[in-house]
Amino acid sequence: LLFGGLLANSSTITPVPRWLRWINPVSYAYAALIQNEFRGMEFECQPGSQCYSNGDQVIETYAMGRFSIGENVAFQILLAAVFFAAGYAMLRWKIKP
Repeated sequence: LLFGGLLANSSTITPVPRWLRWINPVSYAYAALIQNEFRGMEFECQPGSQCYSNGDQVIETYAMGRFSIGENVAFQILLAAVFFAAGYAMLRWKIKP
């Protein structure tokens, strides 16, 4: 969850563990959810208050607009297939009949 963008903005994480967001399926699910909820929304701001005027600003601030919703879903499917294949290969190699 830490590298998925929910607890920390992915663009503000230190460079050493920043690569973990690319193999984290939570980050792709969260980015798709943020885009689905905030794209095209308009907010009313009170005079003198600090707020976002539209949903695209929210997406840009949290760096969740890099990929589209469809691309995020495709990356999740790809990661699931890669993790499944890696798990199968390791179990097949480690456990011999």
